[in-house]
Amino acid sequence: MSNRMIFSLDIGSSKIVSMVGSIGEQVEIQGISTYYFANSTKGNEFSGVSGGVICDLELVGGLVNQTLTEARIDADCSVGSVITNISGGRVCNLYSTSKLELESQAVSAQNIHNLIDTARQIKVPNPYELLDYEVQEYLLDGEHYAINPVHLNAKSIESNLNLFLGSSSQSANIKKVVLYSGFGLSKVVPSGILSGMSVLNREEKELGCCLIDIGAGTTDVVVYENGFIRHLCSYPLGGEHITRDIANVLKISRGLAEDIKVNHGGCSYTSNTQKFGEGITITDHRGVTVAISRKLLVDVITERVKEIFELVKSGLSKQKIYDIISSGIVVTGGTALLPNIDDLARQYFGLPVRIGIPNYTGDFMDMISNPKYATSLGVLYFANEYMFSELKQNASVSQSTDFKSVFSKIKKLFK
Repeated sequence: MSNRMIFSLDIGSSKIVSMVGSIGEQVEIQGISTYYFANSTKGNEFSGVSGGVICDLELVGGLVNQTLTEARIDADCSVGSVITNISGGRVCNLYSTSKLELESQAVSAQNIHNLIDTARQIKVPNPYELLDYEVQEYLLDGEHYAINPVHLNAKSIESNLNLFLGSSSQSANIKKVVLYSGFGLSKVVPSGILSGMSVLNREEKELGCCLIDIGAGTTDVVVYENGFIRHLCSYPLGGEHITRDIANVLKISRGLAEDIKVNHGGCSYTSNTQKFGEGITITDHRGVTVAISRKLLVDVITERVKEIFELVKSGLSKQKIYDIISSGIVVTGGTALLPNIDDLARQYFGLPVRIGIPNYTGDFMDMISNPKYATSLGVLYFANEYMFSELKQNASVSQSTDFKSVFSKIKKLFK
């Protein structure tokens, strides 16, 4: 089986990451380019993406073009298909079901096709649009679950589809940004799903786990159980809000606050560590040398992280899925690099917690083995598992062709 090249694009609130990878028997990164807004001499670049929402089409489009082009040159390849992420407050999931009476006849592939097609016709509320869907279990005779019910006899069968929704306006803007760059778009996928592809293992998805991806502008949450996605959401709150809190409390610039957060910050539920009492000496934006309490810094960070965790916890409780997280919680994203954030999460949720490191071996491994690359690497794993056959079949089709659903592997069983 020959390999195919895919372009990964992660549009975040603090950085834009483009990767080129070959997919086939395994995933191999061929090139990568990252643009950090903090490295820019233009202070207004942080307004380009806010809370996962694109606010400056020309700015972001230019940076997307820059990183994709640099990654392409690094990989020494031609322009290819782009898969990118979507996040923000209007990413969620919606269940849809359909039922068919069979009168004890065997379930046929056509029955399955009709059930899925009917369930997909559910009206999506404004301002959302359907990004994709996952075919989950089928209910036979109102009590027996089956993954592949073809040829089984039943009086009735009910399908269960999980629809993945996103903001229609944000999706349209993402498409414009990619087209602005001159590359073709294959797929827009919720960020949390992509991150889960690179940091979660099969056992965690089967047993039940919650992925919390805390980026700069958003926190994406995905809950898995029995190998399926049970809950998906995104909150417009992340590491950049922690940075702004530090700047406001300590009366320092945003750039200095970010530097202090990264080099001296952390999370802690306790105050018995001597190092938190140590002072930090800095030179502020006015050229004045000031001393800052490390404990105050940690307290500011901890309060905002607790607020993020409370949003997640309340959402899980509201959806009544807290009890299915048997395997625990995985925290990833750039904010997962904060020292002790796993300890804070463990005490806050009362569940096992680990930091999600992208699972990759090969070129660029030292760079990629970092939570902040979970989404961009996840694109390549996503493409390899769900879209490789379609990419191969559509090799001669235009780059801008829309591909079928993300979970084509599952659905092809029923065609």
